[in-house]
Amino acid sequence: MDDEFDDKAISGGPPASGMANISGSYATHASLFARLGASQTAERELAWGEFRSRYAPVIAAFATKCGASRQDIDDIIQDVLTSFLGVSGEFTYDPSKGRFRGYLKTCTVRAAIRRAGKNLRFRGTPLDEIPQAELAVEPIWNDIWEQQLVSEALRIVRDECQDSLAFRAFEQYVLLDRSAEIVAAELGTSVNNVHQAKTRITKQLREAVLRLRDFDDF
Repeated sequence: MDDEFDDKAISGGPPASGMANISGSYATHASLFARLGASQTAERELAWGEFRSRYAPVIAAFATKCGASRQDIDDIIQDVLTSFLGVSGEFTYDPSKGRFRGYLKTCTVRAAIRRAGKNLRFRGTPLDEIPQAELAVEPIWNDIWEQQLVSEALRIVRDECQDSLAFRAFEQYVLLDRSAEIVAAELGTSVNNVHQAKTRITKQLREAVLRLRDFDDF
């Protein structure tokens, strides 16, 4: 079975490099801010649910890095989302005026200082004692953002692959760090196909990450 990679046999669909329907995922990302202020209640509520599920983990990860308690984390998330909700009707995302990641960082740092500034620390210093804290935390914020961006790219690729054999091989071999031989045996394919699945899905994941970076969003 160590023949040339068979797209249909291992992917159960079109070649991974095609990414035929992925443009819809990015269109959804780009339009999220507009949908937050939709006139129809159902559409607006769906958008806010999506906004929370996408960005609350970033806010939580930052607060956790600063030593926040579970209650403080929940309060900071709520403060940031409530603050954003209050301006959503007038908010228009204009990338030429700054990146959204920077806007969310500023909102998060300010909410964290209000809620628990003396209890939160960045590199050993209370957050509320750091001059220009929004600038000081930039490295850690960017690391968190990139981690979440990769997670979102992986979700997009998983959806595109629709539980294909290629993605299952990639998941077992790369994400779960299992041997190619065991993965091949369990999935009923060849070791060569497992290696090719890794190459194909890794390429697709890299493309997804780059496209999300183009939007500076996830």
